[in-house]
Amino acid sequence: MRVKKTQKIKLTDIKPNLFVRQELDTDHVIYLAQLIEGGTEMRDRIKVTEDLIIVDGRHRKEAFDLVGTKEIEVDVVHNMDEVTLISEAYKANTGGSKPPTPADTEHTVMLLLQRSQGMKLIGELLALPTSMARKYVNEVKSRMNRAQLQRATEAVTEGGLNIKQAAEQYQVDAEKLKEVLSGHKRKTKNGVAEVQKHLSRFYNSIGTKNARMIRSLIEKFQDGDVTEKQMKELFAHIERLQKKSARVTADWKSRFEAVTTKSKDSPAA
Repeated sequence: MRVKKTQKIKLTDIKPNLFVRQELDTDHVIYLAQLIEGGTEMRDRIKVTEDLIIVDGRHRKEAFDLVGTKEIEVDVVHNMDEVTLISEAYKANTGGSKPPTPADTEHTVMLLLQRSQGMKLIGELLALPTSMARKYVNEVKSRMNRAQLQRATEAVTEGGLNIKQAAEQYQVDAEKLKEVLSGHKRKTKNGVAEVQKHLSRFYNSIGTKNARMIRSLIEKFQDGDVTEKQMKELFAHIERLQKKSARVTADWKSRFEAVTTKSKDSPAA
């Protein structure tokens, strides 16, 4: 991956890559942000394409954003197609300070399968031994096929399609779909409603506890037992926690949107 040039750009102009990591490590982002705030220079510049898509340095970009950096110097490489971008982004992480986890590798394999890449080529693109590439591809294919079968089932039970239409739309075997439906007597509970109720209770509880705690500290401040500096540090800490929570949610939402868009475009075979 040859660097074409180095230039200073606005942080907001940088576009996220295709998520070759299953998820961002927010603790690692905060650690890097603390280093940056302490004056430590990042050893390697973030690499972006000419279209400003990140090839290497997603965690560093998030850390710069967290500390409020407006502009950074980046290494610019040539534009590349999606498959090459996925390959280069994955290999940039391999051997780095935070190498890919097995979950990251599975996620990257899924991206390549969605783009109609075969097992042999996936192994070459990710520099994986043949046996390892075969293992990952088989496991991910199986999971993708189960997901497509479930979507086809829901299309029949809830979407108004017949078996033939659903099988064609989601590219699944009609006989397998029929077998699944034969045991599908009632609407499957997926737990989403329960999760929403739990989240509501959790956030309401946190809000109540925070309000009680802050009210108590304000009273102590008025009595002279807590300083203004301590109160400001407390609010800054709460705001950092809220920002971290919002960042994590936004990242997962982006990943979900990317997965759903690609699933509609390229159903699993």
